[in-house]
Amino acid sequence: METPFSLLIFFVLFSLLFLLFLALSLKRKRRIAERMLARGIEYIKLMRNLLTYIQQHRGLTTGYINGNTSVQAEIDKVNLHVKRIAQDIQDSGLWVRDNIKWKSLLDHWQRLAQSYLQGDADNNFKQHNILIANLLYLIEDVADSHHLAKMGGGSLDTDWRYLLSIAEYIGQARALGTGVAARGECSSVMRIQLNHLRNKISGSVEEAWSEKLRQEIKSLMQCIETQLVVDKPTIAPGDYFALATRCIDHILEQFDRQIENLQFYRYEG
Repeated sequence: METPFSLLIFFVLFSLLFLLFLALSLKRKRRIAERMLARGIEYIKLMRNLLTYIQQHRGLTTGYINGNTSVQAEIDKVNLHVKRIAQDIQDSGLWVRDNIKWKSLLDHWQRLAQSYLQGDADNNFKQHNILIANLLYLIEDVADSHHLAKMGGGSLDTDWRYLLSIAEYIGQARALGTGVAARGECSSVMRIQLNHLRNKISGSVEEAWSEKLRQEIKSLMQCIETQLVVDKPTIAPGDYFALATRCIDHILEQFDRQIENLQFYRYEG
């Protein structure tokens, strides 16, 4: 009778130890996953700021090349912001420091930062677009590597990654339009490009967005149509840059809110 009782005690103890081990293992995995998610969110926040300043650099330098040299001090200030944020990203963890795409992006920026002084507006615009596209791809890699899937199962207004794409459409329109306003003329090529971007932006507006954001974008679209893609542009480059920037800022405010929600949501899943 003692042997079966001993076996029973053994199996009970073994089961309890196994359950304890399983609970501790799951807790450890959860802790590791949360650290990974937190690091991914940190990367995305920093890269979002880097994206913003590189987009500003594209717009300001396009205006400079086309004659608005008064923005030189602003360009220098943006360069300092990019340098600081790039260093913050570099210092934030091994994943990014060892990432080939990140190293390539840094190298591209170092070559691009002052190349606008050569005066080639078309190449300046294209190279910025390539750099920004690569930064957006890197943000996607961060999201995939750190398990930052779309939040809330579609319960939020717009996928945060989609918001970055819309901000980039507006950023391209800001750069081209600033150049047109600075030059004081809109070529047929510029008209095609700006109208193409205007259609993309208009088609991206969602009913769930705030009335203020939708009105800002509507004002930008009307400005492009009536004050830029005309024989003689009638808006100052600084005014157009500011109008487009307000639209981008509103989009990115929405992006920031979703990232904050993601930061909270990670502890629920």
